[in-house]
Amino acid sequence: MQETITGSGQLKINGEPMNISFTVPKGLCLPEALLPDAQRFANQLTDVAVARVERSGHRISCAKGCGACCRQMVPISPPEARHLAALVEAMPAAQAGEVRARFKSAREVVVASGLPPHGPAEGDQAAYRAFGISYFGLGVPCPFLVEESCSIHPDRPLVCREYLVTSPPAACGALGSGQVKQIPVPSRVWAVFSRSTSEDGGLAWMPLIEALDYVAETPAPEPVRTGPQYVEALLKELKK
Repeated sequence: MQETITGSGQLKINGEPMNISFTVPKGLCLPEALLPDAQRFANQLTDVAVARVERSGHRISCAKGCGACCRQMVPISPPEARHLAALVEAMPAAQAGEVRARFKSAREVVVASGLPPHGPAEGDQAAYRAFGISYFGLGVPCPFLVEESCSIHPDRPLVCREYLVTSPPAACGALGSGQVKQIPVPSRVWAVFSRSTSEDGGLAWMPLIEALDYVAETPAPEPVRTGPQYVEALLKELKK
């Protein structure tokens, strides 16, 4: 078993002091080794945002069984794709087969619609928004959605942890209409994680439905950084 190292400290994000901690491999590792800490950090930031919203008299309307947002395009980084593929691989054979079939079906619908399966290039926010709205219009459910609830909730993508709304549930069915009131979070951990773990510091991402194909077609990279180096890169990206 690889030796780990733990560190903790406090930082301020948008004026909010936060205690953070990381436990990562001491030696060379793949970037997904940082993912559990990034998930916990995303939860912390979301909790801060929720508390701020509730102090202002609003309440979060998201609840189990309301899966409208699970038909949105979910951007994930390559390390998250490998993590999700590993989750599917570890499932009982029957369950894994059902999930793989849903991935295949979702991808077929998107490709048949004429949308580029990998989404627009980094930096084109208008194209990204248009892609997201067009994707939502297809009504493609997340492959992990079961009875309108997330079947991998503890392991859900970072961006899903950061998406909460105060608008009525029905508004989420009209994405792009301006009715959705998403709560502002102090930092987008999914983007910070992606940039800090990519080779060139760019925002490497793909729609969630591409995860299994990406992993099948792309060999895992050789480890080139230690766990503490990944933590350092993430904290550096947070300060930008």
